[in-house]
Amino acid sequence: MDDYRLMDVPVFAGLGADVCRDLELRTRIQRVTRGTVLAVEGAPVEQLFVVHAGQVAAYRHAESGRQAHVRTDTAPVVIDKATAIAATNQLFTWTVIEDAVIRYLPREIFVELFQTEASVALQTALHLATQANRVRTDYLTAATDSAPQRVLQRLKLLADHTGSARLPNGQSGLADELGLTRVTVSRALRHLVDAGQVTVRGKDIRLS
Repeated sequence: MDDYRLMDVPVFAGLGADVCRDLELRTRIQRVTRGTVLAVEGAPVEQLFVVHAGQVAAYRHAESGRQAHVRTDTAPVVIDKATAIAATNQLFTWTVIEDAVIRYLPREIFVELFQTEASVALQTALHLATQANRVRTDYLTAATDSAPQRVLQRLKLLADHTGSARLPNGQSGLADELGLTRVTVSRALRHLVDAGQVTVRGKDIRLS
């Protein structure tokens, strides 16, 4: 899989070509299909997953058995950097939701890069800061905004440059991610459609 290079992944973009090639020789890469579980909540973090293509999602499981969709990450991205740095167990169960190309990066290699390569440390910090700001925004939105406003805000985050937002897990996945019921999300989308703010076609939603 010569087409998938570490230097094309933001966290490693500042590394020299020789360093990236050496890392590629020391790591394993493979194609994985939708539904593959990469890591299980509570398990030790022995390796990180470099997602070169496809999408993966993070889930949390409650004692009641309910599964909550925390977030979706789209290639190119590395998961889960914060857990690896902190040397804690997996916070989420990571599942492939769109056929992907995954590189398996041993935790000790990533930690060494984080400690010795300023570009890796900076890009990791920027990524984690972005995630922290998103969590802060989600908290404030949940505390102050209506369901339609919360749904619209998330759709704006998911939308590409054309205003099209695709829901990999449909409305149920969006409901899990926002901590709402499927019925509430459906009603919120109808409200947004009636207000002329979005159009809905199956899993594809376009912002107006």
